[in-house]
Amino acid sequence: MLNVHVRINDALTGQPAACRLRISDLSGRHYAPLGFSVDFPRGRNEDVGGRLARGTEYWFYIDGACEIPLPSGIPLLVEAWRGPDFPSLRREMTLPEGQMAIRLSFERSGVTSARAWYAGDLRCHFLTPHAALLEAQAEGLSVVQLLASETVFPAQDGLSYPIAPNLLAFSGQKPLLEKNGSLVCVNTLNQHPVLGSLSLLHCHRPVFPLRFGGPESTDDWSLADWCDQCHRKRGLVVWVDPFHTETGVPGEGWADLVLGRIDALEVTPESIRPKEWYRAWNAGLLVALVGASGKDSNRVCLGAMRTGVPIPDDVGFSLESWIEAVRSGRTIVTTGPIIEVEVDGRRIGDSLELPEPGHDLPVQATLRSAHSLRGTLEIIMNGNSVVRSEISGDEATLRSMIKVDEPGWLSARFVGQTIRSQFAHTSPVAVLIRGERRREATAVTYFQRQIEKTLEWVTHKGRFEKPRRQEQLRALLQQAWDTLNVGSSV
Repeated sequence: MLNVHVRINDALTGQPAACRLRISDLSGRHYAPLGFSVDFPRGRNEDVGGRLARGTEYWFYIDGACEIPLPSGIPLLVEAWRGPDFPSLRREMTLPEGQMAIRLSFERSGVTSARAWYAGDLRCHFLTPHAALLEAQAEGLSVVQLLASETVFPAQDGLSYPIAPNLLAFSGQKPLLEKNGSLVCVNTLNQHPVLGSLSLLHCHRPVFPLRFGGPESTDDWSLADWCDQCHRKRGLVVWVDPFHTETGVPGEGWADLVLGRIDALEVTPESIRPKEWYRAWNAGLLVALVGASGKDSNRVCLGAMRTGVPIPDDVGFSLESWIEAVRSGRTIVTTGPIIEVEVDGRRIGDSLELPEPGHDLPVQATLRSAHSLRGTLEIIMNGNSVVRSEISGDEATLRSMIKVDEPGWLSARFVGQTIRSQFAHTSPVAVLIRGERRREATAVTYFQRQIEKTLEWVTHKGRFEKPRRQEQLRALLQQAWDTLNVGSSV
C-alpha cells in the first residue's frame, strides 16, 4: 500500500474543508488516516474525539487533508460528510498503481432559507476543546458547548477519585476556541441523582458545587440555587433530560420550570418526547426547546441533535447574539433540516394577542434540507396535529387558515421514517386571547401531581443535615404548586 494524500476542498473557496471521512473496500475493511487506528475505544469517556463508530461504519475527522495508506487495484468506497447543509460525497474508485493523491470537493446545496440559521450543540462531554472544534467544523455547527461535569475516575492505585474533565478550560461567556465560523465554549453540567440535572451556560464563572446528593453527600442544596446563581451571572439554564421519572421521583425541574427559573428544555436523540413538552406548553409554560447530542463517547455524533436559531443580518452572528436568541425562544431542534412556522406574520418565539376568540389565522410551515427527506410535515396546535402532509424531497411548504377559539400555541414538526435521523420541531408561537395564555386543567393537574411526588421525597427520603435547607426546598415546591393552581380553568 502507498500513502495517498487526500484533500477535500470547498468548491466555492477552493480551501480545505474540515469533514468526516470514511474509506472502505468491498469486504468492509476500513482504512484509517495516518495518526489514527481503525480500532479505537468507544465507551463513555474513553479517548473521545476525532473518530466516530456508527454501527459497522468507522469515520475519521480531518481538517480537509490527510494521508492514508491505501491499496491499488481494488474497488474502494470514499465517503465524506460536512454537516447537513452540504450534500454528502460518495465516490467509488479504484486507484491505479502509483496514484498518490485523491482530490474531491463539496458543492454547496441549492436549497436556501430566507433567513440565516446557525446551529449549535448545547451539550457534549470529554472531548478535548480542539477535538470539539474540529468536529464542529466537520458537522456544520457554529456553537458547541463542551460541559465539564463531575465523574468518577478509577485510578491504578485501586481507588476512585472525583474528577471534572475540562473544568480548567472553563470559558463561560467567551469562546475558548474559534475557527472558520465555529466556536467552542466550556461551561458546566450540574447534577443531583434524584432532583435532576442542569446545563449552566454562558456564566462568567462556574457555579459550584457541580454535584450534590447521593450516598456520600447530603441534599442541602437545590437546583433552584444553581438556577439563581447562573442567572445572576447572566447565564442560561437548560433542563437536561427533562420530565424524567426513571428514579421514581419526578425531580425539582418541574417546579423550577413553573417558577421561571429554567430557560430551555433539552432534546437529544434519546429524549424525543413531544407529549411531555406539549403538556408543559398547555399548562402555560411556553419554554423554548434546545437540541444537544449529549456526546460522551466515539459512538455519538456531535450535532446528532442540534439547536437552530436565526440571526438577523443587521445583528450578526456572535456567541452573545446566539445565546440571546435561545433565551428569547427563537429556536428549533433538529437532526439537520430547517423548519419554520409563521402565524399571521409572527415567528418562532413571538406572541400574538387576539381581542376575542373565533379568529381565523393564516399559518405557514416550511421545511428545507440539503438532503432528501421522507416523512410527515405537520402544523401543531395545542398538542394536536391540525394540518399535515406526507413529503418526499428536500423542501416543502404547508399553508392553512386555522380557527382559534381559545388561548394556545402553534408550532411545526417534521418526523421522518426514522425519527432519530430525520426530525425537526420548532419552539412555540404563543396565541393569547385578552392577554390570557392557555392553562389546560389536565396539564396543570399533571404537573401538580409530579411536584407532589417530589415534595414527598424531600419530606421523607431526602438527607438534609440542615433543616432550614429542607424547609426552603419544601417551600419552593409548594410555591410552584400554588402558582399552577391559579387560573387553571381552560
